[in-house]
Amino acid sequence: MKAIKSAILEFSCSYPKEEMKMKKVMLSFAVIGLALGGSAAANAGAVESVPHWTYDGASGPAHWGEISAGFHLCEAGKAGSPIDVRSTRKAPADAPRIQFSYQPMPVNLLNSGHAVQFMAMPGKSSVKLGNTQYQLVQFHFHSPGEERFAGRASPMDMHLVHADADGTLLVVAVQFVVGDKPNPVLDALIDDIPEHSGEEKEDDSLLINPIGMLPSTTSGYYTYSGSLTTPPCSEGVTWVEMKVPVTISRTQLEKLRAFYYHNQRPVQALNGRDIIEVD
Repeated sequence: MKAIKSAILEFSCSYPKEEMKMKKVMLSFAVIGLALGGSAAANAGAVESVPHWTYDGASGPAHWGEISAGFHLCEAGKAGSPIDVRSTRKAPADAPRIQFSYQPMPVNLLNSGHAVQFMAMPGKSSVKLGNTQYQLVQFHFHSPGEERFAGRASPMDMHLVHADADGTLLVVAVQFVVGDKPNPVLDALIDDIPEHSGEEKEDDSLLINPIGMLPSTTSGYYTYSGSLTTPPCSEGVTWVEMKVPVTISRTQLEKLRAFYYHNQRPVQALNGRDIIEVD
């Protein structure tokens, strides 16, 4: 597959502007996931027919694998996410560490129907792990947090989704805790969140840098091989779970929860996978 950026651009040109908002949302969640299992052209053509899924009832996580053959990994997968971080193995001292290179970018927010999502400007921000560079594609929020740490979830988490030149994904997960001070970057975004599912809002006059929503230290994290936490639950995703949480205010948490609450997939079995602890 070509880079995710190219797939989005190619797909966007196929539809009139007034039809693109929802299709662009679906592309973000569906095509990025399907990128691990098919061509960009095939994925783009299939986006219109992505089946409806939710976080509860007959279309909730327990039934995702039954909704569509394309979602079979949500039920049959052996390397799913999220996980509960309990037993870990220490990384060697000379193991490569993740490096962040984030830059200010204009606000482009989508209400995806499943989460509040920020679409990153192509080529502006990236991470490097070992010899591989991954471009930031988007970040979104789950509340409560999807990851568990010794059985406990944070009030909210953020998933920063990155893709390398081949479409292989790396997701950085950041946990949020409630404190006295609001997060300045999150504060700048909250008032621009679109109210309705499928709605998009762009603000070129406002620049934000996602680095301001990362922990004060990014040297400590857990990493493992997992999957997308939303359908189609594609596997082969590198996860980087930050150890240190980021503080947000109670008001910020409640404002984001007003859009989506309980958009949390249940914990998936490890099935013998190692969780590597990096200090």
